[in-house]
Amino acid sequence: MNPERVIEQPAPAGPTPLREAPSPAGGPAGPRAFRPRRVLAVDLGTGAVEYPDPDRRPEHPDARVLVRWLGEQVDVVEVTAPDAEVAAAAADAVWASSRAEVLAVAERIGVPAPTSAEDLLAARPDAPSTAGLPTHRPLVTVTIASLRNVEPTIACVRRILTSSWEPLEVVVVDNDANGEPLRTAVEAAFGDDERVRWVHEPRQGLSFARNAGLEAARGEIVVFTDDDVLVDHRWLERLVAAFDATEGVACVTGAILPAEQETQAQVFLEEYGGFHKGFQRQVFNLTTHRRDTPLYPYDSGQFGSGANMAFRREALREMGAFPLDLGAGTVAHGGEDLDVLRRAITAGHTVVYEPAALMWHYHRRSMEALRKQMYRYGVGLSATVTKWLLEDRAVAVEVLRRIPRGVLHVARPGSAKNSGKSAEFPTVLTLLELLGVLYGPIAYLRSRRRTPQRVAAGTR
Repeated sequence: MNPERVIEQPAPAGPTPLREAPSPAGGPAGPRAFRPRRVLAVDLGTGAVEYPDPDRRPEHPDARVLVRWLGEQVDVVEVTAPDAEVAAAAADAVWASSRAEVLAVAERIGVPAPTSAEDLLAARPDAPSTAGLPTHRPLVTVTIASLRNVEPTIACVRRILTSSWEPLEVVVVDNDANGEPLRTAVEAAFGDDERVRWVHEPRQGLSFARNAGLEAARGEIVVFTDDDVLVDHRWLERLVAAFDATEGVACVTGAILPAEQETQAQVFLEEYGGFHKGFQRQVFNLTTHRRDTPLYPYDSGQFGSGANMAFRREALREMGAFPLDLGAGTVAHGGEDLDVLRRAITAGHTVVYEPAALMWHYHRRSMEALRKQMYRYGVGLSATVTKWLLEDRAVAVEVLRRIPRGVLHVARPGSAKNSGKSAEFPTVLTLLELLGVLYGPIAYLRSRRRTPQRVAAGTR
């Protein structure tokens, strides 16, 4: 759900000149056109090509390809090839850039290690399935927060219902004061399907909506997502399986990849960091999987993103659910996912990031929308830190010890946070995020004052 959704016009069909490149004659640099890319996934063993939305298949020569091998995700590569040749091109690219990841997949699933890119393209009908359904099949509740976004919400529900997991229920939380349009659409589309329920939460704000979904959930595991994503067929299966990765798992997050790369703004968001946390499963806690880094566990952005996370229902309820003074729909703009993931760790739970639990997301297309997004990210980040400083004395001491390193992490060009930005990444985006960081503490104090009134009045 995006309470401040920006309605944008489709991207122009032709490229937009935004970058510089050497001239063919080797003279001074001249303008180089931004080249949109089609986004797809390919399985090297079968050559099967899959688009995030099968009804939207751009014809750009360049492609951003999620490479799978024997059912396992390996890496993302960029190639120039038509669909009929994209598997071979992707095999060459991933063998050149990500050979270690390919060999790790072979070792993990117990097949002979490939020795060349050609080996990746050889069919292996006897290769084991790598997913491994959990022996325990709990009821899973997927909650979708929606605000005035009827058609994408219906499409999102349809896609979830065709996933590989059962038993399943979907709770659509309508966060509009006027719930009639979405309620009518849900009843028309799913009136005969007992797995789908509509819940009305008129108090606008993402945390209000998510808490309403949690309250309505019947499942042992509750999954939270937004109304503008495209989920992979095995998304839920992989989320549930990751709860068995180790002891004490209370939360599993998944991967979020861009559904399109039609504009420069969408590419810049990926350079900023996007929502993807890599292709290796990661486990986080305060004991056996503690990170020896200066900010841990208060750098909770590394644990996952709010549009793709699942909790054991009772664990999240015991933690107090989502904070009403953070998140979209508040003056603080965001941070509710950072807060709840950090609290899961400091409460003694384990969080697992499972890259195989995949979904695709449509990034904002326009630079204007991206500028607003960067500013709000900054506000949400420091608003969350301000909350931590005020909520508990022991937490405040821990946070204060880390603030100098945190400032370097956000502001230093060479930090891990900023290392993925290209030379063309607009300085104004970085400055807007820093401006948001400066305003975040004020925003949080304003949001905190307003929250009791919102709860009591049931209004924004």
